Amino acid sequence: MMSSENSTAPATVPPEQRYGKWRIVAAVAGLLGFVLAILTPFLPVKETTTAVHWPQDGRISNVELPLVSYTPVRLDVSLPCSVVNALPAAGGTLLRTLPEDGPRPGLQGLVIRADAKNVIIADRDVALATASRTDVARAGSDCAIRFVSTPESTSASFTGVTASDPGANQLSVTVNDPNLRPQIAGFYTDLPASTPVAGVDVSTQVDTRFNTTPSTIKLIAIVVGIASTILALIALGFVDMRDGRGHIRFMPQGWLRPRPVDFTVIGVLGIWWLIGPNTSDDGYQITMATQTKFSGYMINYFRSFGVPENPVGWNDYLFTAISHVTTAAPAMRLPGLVFGLLTWLIISREMIPRLGRAVRNNPAALWAGAGGFLLIWLPLNNGLRPEPAVVFFSLLTWVSVERAIATGRMLPVAIAVPCAALCVGAAPGGLIAVAALLAASRQIITRIVKRRGRDGLLPMIAPILASGMAYLFYAFFTPSFAALREAITVKTVTGPTLDWYEEGVRYYYLMLETEDGSAVRRIGVLTAFLCLLTVLTFMLRRKRPAGISAGPVWRLMAVFFATVVLLAFTPTKWTHHLGLFAGYAAGIAAVAATLTMAPMMRSKRNRVFFAAAALFIAAISFAARVGYYWVGTYGIPWNTMPPQLFGLEISWLLFFASVLTALYGLWLHYRRDYAPEPTKTRGRTLPTLAILTMLMVLFDVGTMAKGAYAQRGSFSWTASNVRALQGDTCSMADYVLMETDPNAGQLKPAPRPDGTVPSAAQALAGKSTGFSPTGIPGWLSPVKSNPGHNTDVTNSDVPETVGGKRNPDPKTDGVPLPFGLDPATTPVLGSSGATGLANLTSDWYTLGAVDESTPLVTLSVAGPVAATGINGVARDGRTLFLEAGHRAANGTVQPLGRLAPLDAWTNNNWRNLRFPTADLPRGTNTVRVVVDDRVPSPDPIVVTPPRMTPMKTLQEFLGRDTVVAMDFMVAFAFPCQHQVRAVNGVFERPEYRISPDYMATVLTSNTWQGWKTGGPLGVTDALYHEQIVPTYLKGKWAMDWGTLTKFTPWTAAEPARLELGTTTRTGWYTPGPMRSAPY
Repeated sequence: MMSSENSTAPATVPPEQRYGKWRIVAAVAGLLGFVLAILTPFLPVKETTTAVHWPQDGRISNVELPLVSYTPVRLDVSLPCSVVNALPAAGGTLLRTLPEDGPRPGLQGLVIRADAKNVIIADRDVALATASRTDVARAGSDCAIRFVSTPESTSASFTGVTASDPGANQLSVTVNDPNLRPQIAGFYTDLPASTPVAGVDVSTQVDTRFNTTPSTIKLIAIVVGIASTILALIALGFVDMRDGRGHIRFMPQGWLRPRPVDFTVIGVLGIWWLIGPNTSDDGYQITMATQTKFSGYMINYFRSFGVPENPVGWNDYLFTAISHVTTAAPAMRLPGLVFGLLTWLIISREMIPRLGRAVRNNPAALWAGAGGFLLIWLPLNNGLRPEPAVVFFSLLTWVSVERAIATGRMLPVAIAVPCAALCVGAAPGGLIAVAALLAASRQIITRIVKRRGRDGLLPMIAPILASGMAYLFYAFFTPSFAALREAITVKTVTGPTLDWYEEGVRYYYLMLETEDGSAVRRIGVLTAFLCLLTVLTFMLRRKRPAGISAGPVWRLMAVFFATVVLLAFTPTKWTHHLGLFAGYAAGIAAVAATLTMAPMMRSKRNRVFFAAAALFIAAISFAARVGYYWVGTYGIPWNTMPPQLFGLEISWLLFFASVLTALYGLWLHYRRDYAPEPTKTRGRTLPTLAILTMLMVLFDVGTMAKGAYAQRGSFSWTASNVRALQGDTCSMADYVLMETDPNAGQLKPAPRPDGTVPSAAQALAGKSTGFSPTGIPGWLSPVKSNPGHNTDVTNSDVPETVGGKRNPDPKTDGVPLPFGLDPATTPVLGSSGATGLANLTSDWYTLGAVDESTPLVTLSVAGPVAATGINGVARDGRTLFLEAGHRAANGTVQPLGRLAPLDAWTNNNWRNLRFPTADLPRGTNTVRVVVDDRVPSPDPIVVTPPRMTPMKTLQEFLGRDTVVAMDFMVAFAFPCQHQVRAVNGVFERPEYRISPDYMATVLTSNTWQGWKTGGPLGVTDALYHEQIVPTYLKGKWAMDWGTLTKFTPWTAAEPARLELGTTTRTGWYTPGPMRSAPY
């Protein structure tokens, strides 16, 4: 055995040598991951193609083909000239791509028609080619009417025709304009079904460039690229460890130990998850997420001709995954809740401790940080919008670069870069993460240069490049480079796109009296800016305050300022983007709270001035009403006016308090010349910022809780979410009641005392003066039964016929009525043209049994009627009552009382007055209509008989299978309804539409989703007219919750038969530009 003296102890290998081989791995794997990421957009994809041919089944018929992209890639039309002879002598339509009775059929579509003299090929209101009908009739068998439209050109021609008058006709033309392609919603013709189909050939190639999947080679490249990137990061971690310090823990010790402020933040976020309001885009996000299963990609469903959301919107796939299990609101809100909790974890465990000992050890700073975070998060980051993901990953980016600066290691930088990419990939506002990289770029470059001699540049740079480009693996997983380039072009054209110098619009919106500028939004954002200016002023005066880490604080402020600048480069300027400040605002608020308290701010004068500024910020905020979007505002106090206290606006009280506080500060300022302030503060100073922010958080939660209480028995997000947790996930569809058949609900006239039963018309006329069946004002039309549906894009309640006539004369044919009321059985009386008083007392109507299915007596009226609106607001107008009575066995009726109407709409067009049956006096079995005006009025009113229709909820009526077109604002509140699907480039045929309240429909739905910007309303309007179905919000009868409309085709047609195929495309292949410019 060898002696111990002769044995050799193993030598300790220095870290420089132990991990040296990892430099090669980091460099090679990093470069491979980077190159594959760059190549991914250009690798081949498999496209599912869709083609349609007409005629179908060997016969002439109308076919419905609603294209998501409006226009096809290619349209070929070839009609034999002989088909012209199948039309009558007066002419008719040979082929059109939009129904004739719809809006803009000529402006948007193709029309090939014949009149008595000519045959015309017109595309988008441009007569491209014409030929004499006589010349066409005497042409030979080779004569054909041809039309071809592609992205490059559009041509129309008559082949085999010789013009007898060349100067009068143009037989052939070609126009090189990609925007001349016609919209296709189907193929419609006046040709009889017996027309021979020989030679009739219409083919179209649907634009399915986005319906792609990765090819095998692309899939292999993505898998290898991701694996290489992960390997490069692991290798970079080992290269970092060559500094000899080993592993450095990420989270501080004791990070799992909760504190009171943690319980508060977690509790508030949890409560808000349950009771918080919706955002304006929740329905937008859930529709895109659920449609992905059918369209094959993350479709921009409500705009831009159905192009994909890529390269942004990865977070929407979280909702897609959840939707495979449930679409209930609480489940869909879980990602936002999780991001909120994780964001607070980073703020409290990583961000605030890095800002310095004075901040870290100051409880008030932590509370102020929590308040600054929640004040912005609650009103701006609740729901399904991408801001929660952006806030989390932007903070992760900042923390990672700060860690890189503190440790001198590069792995945190390689983690920060993909986090920034995820921010940008979640939403355009994610550019704020770039601010964190820019703010720390000088320090990072310094450390790279310092390590270059030991580790080399490539082993450090390659993994960072690979991780930064790794986002391309997601962005181009299914689409190609050319497809996404076209999608970006289309979205730029359809907008909205504002330039960087128009950024002031965002802050202008913040100051408006709308939901975008509500009190709860203003207070958080303005408080953040106040804190930023306070910290900046303090740091400029005192370069390195004791206990403050100057470097991280300066970089945090730089990131905040850069965020403001970078937001200017986002294409839209909505105030909900300001929710991106939530994370950074927490850190700035924590520093501001520390700096504005003794001993950091020794001057009492300065502390008083800060309190005055905080009060002034609160005064500006409370000058706005407390508003959220659509149903989110139901029941909320002060949702129509600025908050008040004892009849006084709180904003003025806060303003005067701010002035008085500022005056006190001025007194302290001038007093210093005679009695200098003490250098030491007696007792403890109040944490002004922490108190203010947490009080405002309490205000946010309290007003929402008050709204839930006010809405008890009706819809609120609190009630809906609680029911969802109990298994009833259909949300608002369980609270909206509808009259399934208004005609069946019309009350029957009661027998008169002499035993005779009046007709419906006689009963309504009763004893009247100034009312007559012809007293209908000329401005009244069912088209205007809800102005929210009478705009540039929608035609509602257009009657098909009255008495078989398309344009009836009200005096001779009857009055067109709204809500599906039948003019043949529904009498109508109006006071137009009456001289003097116009009064009416109808005969009595038998009420029938009242139960849970009949909560209302309703009355369709037009004209100004005195009524009570939502929140008890009285509306002026003619005096109209529903009088209740008890009819005895002998036929006599004893009046029991009168009910004033409830009215949800503020206009004078057709609407339904509501009389709750619960308010009828005991013993009521008959009712009658009374118009009792004591003074003459120039404003006519129109009345119909009362109804008590058995009602069903929308969920009971529509169920889960009825195809419904839901506007984006309402889709989140109706998760059980079957939204129209976009499959293989073609929309399903809907039966109904659900839209929000009048103002939201006019200002949002009908503009954002309209034909000018490639929205689905441009398709449904072209194919269907709408008839409003009477609906009511349970328990809140005077609430204009929204509208349910029934679709009826302008022209009956059968669905088109799709011919599907598959082809492989290169990454740079494009079928040409989409038509995205409306004219």
